[in-house]
Amino acid sequence: MIQPAPESVPAPLAATLYPLSDGVGAVSLVQHVGDDKMIVNAARVSFGGDSAAPLSKRDEKLIGYLLRERHGSPFEHNLITFKVVCPIFVDRQMVRHRVGVSKNEISGRYVEVAERVYIPSQFRQQAKSNRQASTEADERLDQHAAAELYRSAWESAYAAYQALLSLGVTREQARGVLPQALYTESYYTFNVRSLLHFLGLRDHDGAQYETRLFARAMCELAEPLFPVTFAAWRSLNEAHEH
Repeated sequence: MIQPAPESVPAPLAATLYPLSDGVGAVSLVQHVGDDKMIVNAARVSFGGDSAAPLSKRDEKLIGYLLRERHGSPFEHNLITFKVVCPIFVDRQMVRHRVGVSKNEISGRYVEVAERVYIPSQFRQQAKSNRQASTEADERLDQHAAAELYRSAWESAYAAYQALLSLGVTREQARGVLPQALYTESYYTFNVRSLLHFLGLRDHDGAQYETRLFARAMCELAEPLFPVTFAAWRSLNEAHEH
């Protein structure tokens, strides 16, 4: 569900989701260009068949065909811009997707890094069968002890950062002591092709849970803008699963 944005959020960012339910981590829709009809026109221009006519059932079938046969270029003539506020470790998984994606991030060289830290509500255990995956923790994992160590570490790191700044150390060096749990913020701009590729990889069983939550938020904001395309994409994925 889309939640109302805080009063401090500018009007263009009013469509905002909070994937981590902590009031800090957020995905906001900044702008978009294009629609399902634009995708159809980009495909039909090859035959001189683009038009201003409303989207038809025939057009909808074409979108499904394009996705099924992996004709990707018609899905590139549009854009969706998000403002993403997420833990640094989530951003570092997202930033790997650069084909068809543009990114600008807040700089710790220009501004003092804010004391905004992601604190997990529950800690997970390392999966035994997958070096990069996790599983729900059992009773052997002391959640309280883990939370205390986690909090102590980031508080100490941020205090060291502040102390370095007080000594006169430049921001670009002082930030080196900061943990990956701190929040960063970026503008990400996708075209639909790159967004669907991103969602296929990051809203997936093999992706980190927190990153999946951000991918799902981006999908929830983008889907109403290109409803026919997303419906066809979901249908194709379901067919592949079965």
